[in-house]
Amino acid sequence: MPKLRPEKGHKTVCPRCGRILMHHCQDTISRSLALSLAGLLLFVPAIFLPLMTFSKIGMNESDNILQTILEFINQDYYIVAIAVFFSAVLFPLMKLSLLTGISFSLKTNRYSKMLGRGFRLYNHLEEWAMTEVYMLGIMITIIKMYQTAEITYNTGFYCFIGVVIFTMASSLSVCKESFWNLIESKGRSALHQYSDPEILTQGVTSMTAADNNIILCMDCGKLEYNQCPKAIMKQTCSRCGATLHQRIPGSISKTWAFLLTATILFFPANLLPIMRVEFLGVPSNSTILDGIKLFFQDGSYIIAFIILTASIIIPIFKVVSLLIVLLTIHNNRPNFLRQKTLMFRIVEFIGRWSMLDIFVIALLGSYVNFSFLTSIHTAPAATYFCLVVITTMLAAITFDPRLMWDLVNKDTARIDTAGKPGG
Repeated sequence: MPKLRPEKGHKTVCPRCGRILMHHCQDTISRSLALSLAGLLLFVPAIFLPLMTFSKIGMNESDNILQTILEFINQDYYIVAIAVFFSAVLFPLMKLSLLTGISFSLKTNRYSKMLGRGFRLYNHLEEWAMTEVYMLGIMITIIKMYQTAEITYNTGFYCFIGVVIFTMASSLSVCKESFWNLIESKGRSALHQYSDPEILTQGVTSMTAADNNIILCMDCGKLEYNQCPKAIMKQTCSRCGATLHQRIPGSISKTWAFLLTATILFFPANLLPIMRVEFLGVPSNSTILDGIKLFFQDGSYIIAFIILTASIIIPIFKVVSLLIVLLTIHNNRPNFLRQKTLMFRIVEFIGRWSMLDIFVIALLGSYVNFSFLTSIHTAPAATYFCLVVITTMLAAITFDPRLMWDLVNKDTARIDTAGKPGG
């Protein structure tokens, strides 16, 4: 029986799709605790203290992150305000708090049944907490306004940079396998010994877990025996408490629904104005493409390309990629599955960055408000674009990529160099 736990400097990789299953980690608990605690200490001043002060001909505008969100509420853009609040404030705070609490509990050997559920929630929050995207929005706002207004950087700005750095560093320091193993070992019961990978794989006669009556928990990666093969009752993961399924129920229909919704919303999101600029009392509307064009005309090619990528290319790429994997299943064409699986992972990773345009609008609408001289307001496309980001992310979350691999002949499936299934 080969060893399933990788040694130092090694990792375990899926032979079919190439996904890294496990890798050796050292001292992940201490590093995660220190970094998440540092980010948590900076979080309150980063949110409540003013980020910057914009000055123009004697008029000053200085707001914190919460006030930029209130600006959406004042203009009756409640959906956008809720999305920005959750993604830039609440979810990052929950993420840092959960990691601090879980790391402290594991470091001090204090086990609770809620540790598994808490770490499962932490992993779900990773894609929805977007402090680094908000930071990029701040930088784009600065580049857009530095020639027309004097900018002073306040304490909140530096605290927020610290939050972003520590949040990203803590995420990179987390070795999920080590966390899950420690959580399980501290709460081990008699039931757990029957779901250890080395025991489960004894007597395996086929290459797939489903054929051997084994379920993979999509939340924590634990393998469990399927105790309810006919779905008479729900079976939960003994480690994280998630409901177990051989395949996500209704995955295809849910993904189609979210994908079609995102496709429909994409047109008003790009055709309607997303921002209204008033200069000396004269209003002018601007779409996403108008804003990108303006950056190109000003010579800010890097910023223009970043916004073009986040606002146009990424949403289109997500829609097209999900359409490809859905049609792969619908038309029963198991070709290039490894490449399609990689494409789907990219879709999962890049989905959150499309919120960049919404964050830029939040900042501009709050800071550029110089009475009759110049002011920037949110326009209707912001709501549609925000919903496009949310629905495409939900489409990726509800899709079960294992359904593509189910198309392969389970007895003879191998992937050749061309990415086609062979016998």
